[in-house]
Amino acid sequence: MTYAHSDTTTVSDVTREGMIADGPSEFESRLAFRTKVPAERLHEFLGWPIYKLRRESEHVSRVLKRIAEAVVNSMENPASTNAFLRDLDLKSISRDHDWRAIFSTIRAHEGGYDGYKRTVLIRYLQYLSFRKRLLDYIYARKQGLDEMDAYAEELTEYPNPPPMASPDTGFNPADGPLSEDGLRRFTGDFRRMPMGESLEIPIAQGEKLDIMLAGHLFRIIGGHPPSLIDQNGVTYFLKEGRNMVGRHPESDVPVDQNFSDISRAHLIIEWEGQERITVIDLSSRGSYIRRSILETALTLDTPEHAFDLPGWGKDDEEEVTVN
Repeated sequence: MTYAHSDTTTVSDVTREGMIADGPSEFESRLAFRTKVPAERLHEFLGWPIYKLRRESEHVSRVLKRIAEAVVNSMENPASTNAFLRDLDLKSISRDHDWRAIFSTIRAHEGGYDGYKRTVLIRYLQYLSFRKRLLDYIYARKQGLDEMDAYAEELTEYPNPPPMASPDTGFNPADGPLSEDGLRRFTGDFRRMPMGESLEIPIAQGEKLDIMLAGHLFRIIGGHPPSLIDQNGVTYFLKEGRNMVGRHPESDVPVDQNFSDISRAHLIIEWEGQERITVIDLSSRGSYIRRSILETALTLDTPEHAFDLPGWGKDDEEEVTVN
């Protein structure tokens, strides 16, 4: 995974207004390049003491959850985004890639621009997600741990077998019926996705990925396009780009209204035409995938040379301002 170069220079009001004047797809493309941590920020994190890495990771988790809630609320009531942005302390937004300036500009437009505002929130979620996993990775390395030890508290086992309409999964008939005992074994290794975090998962043509949305079993089938199948066998084909999954009637994938424990805006699935997807859980009710897949998605594929830097392994006690 590569690190983007920083865009920390001051951007003029004209340039920022020009971004908003772009069409929705151009606007989203501009923000897509701002979801990785700049290289110089990596250098800074490497110089931080362990306690500061932990503290910043916890802070990022809190902001992630707040913004995930704001995205969900924006589906219910678009006007709620204006209130969220109005009350938002801009000092809590990173200056990396000019994110703070972008938030400042978008919140100045109280009327309209609802789709743009939601795009800003979602793309910033992805940036924060990358930042948190990078912090956790460096923290684990400095502690001398396997990197997954740092995520142990995030891996919540699926507590109980989910309710199913019938013993049959509704998926491929070749899978056969699933008894109650079989269902318990089937869901035994599911773990909860960290809320608000962006997880990239490879999925080849024809490959199957099981995912629980609250108490309901779904399956994603790799393809062009990929498809999402619910527990009753209903198939939804994903569009290229961002797909909002939930019970809200305006969702890109409006699931069965009878699945009452699925949130109205529950999950985001992004597909960019390649053999991988990005998923973001937005629901307090949880989304679950298999432990091995979650562990792989949470592990940064970071080039080894990225850690051959001055200051690696040192706990520099000097305070560093968070930007």
